Amino acid sequence: MYAALSPAHSQLRLKILSEATKHARTTGFTNATLAASLKSIEVEDISDRTLSRIFGRGFPIALVEHIARSANLHVHRELEAAFSKDAIIRSIDANVNAFVHNQLLLPTEKNVAEKAILSKFELLAPLAAHWPSAVALEYLPSNLPYTAINLAEFVDTTVYYMERIVTLGELLEPARRILQSKAMASCIPHGDAGSNGVSQTSAFLNNFLKGISLSSGPYADHSTFNFGWYCRRAQVALLYGAAATSFLGDASRNAADTRCFTKAAIETVF
Repeated sequence: MYAALSPAHSQLRLKILSEATKHARTTGFTNATLAASLKSIEVEDISDRTLSRIFGRGFPIALVEHIARSANLHVHRELEAAFSKDAIIRSIDANVNAFVHNQLLLPTEKNVAEKAILSKFELLAPLAAHWPSAVALEYLPSNLPYTAINLAEFVDTTVYYMERIVTLGELLEPARRILQSKAMASCIPHGDAGSNGVSQTSAFLNNFLKGISLSSGPYADHSTFNFGWYCRRAQVALLYGAAATSFLGDASRNAADTRCFTKAAIETVF
């Protein structure tokens, strides 16, 4: 365990790592990257003692984990923008006639898994030449617990949105039938906005879904495990592991081979 850093040291650590991410493309996860970063932010006079304090397990692994966490955050934002309940309702509202006539293809869990994994590798692609050394650092015994946490965070975020998309799809089918009915057609003028700027369709769908949980938890009830919850996460973890292995040896342009492999694997599993 390491003592908590002071706010000043935490800010300095983040500043160094953010700058180092830019240099890692050329110098990799090495102390040469640290030196280039210190020079860029003009703190070359920092003492070795301070550096050893803010990078308790060493600078190279700190940079790897910083990039992994940043990639996870990027994936989270991408999934939220594309697959949140509000995003789906906006999509339906913009294509309400197609939705009512069952001609609008809503996202599936395959789309979520593909978006998550490929978004992460897209962010890591500029570092592909150096990523094998990053993985070697991650799997050192002292770093494994932190690697597991970062992986679990990515997997859990991905499956969270997968579950919500599946549940939304199930709930939106009866909503579509209601909108399709002649009785509701006269009550819900599609596309017309109310006084608050929210369309009647959006208001209806939001009210229809209000209060309904879209995701599950690790327990089915107070005494029974929800094995589906664990199995889904195991599937995504295995998929990501296979894709990551492909990425390590991928010499194709922009990791094109890994992209093809990932899409095929997701199609097979889901």
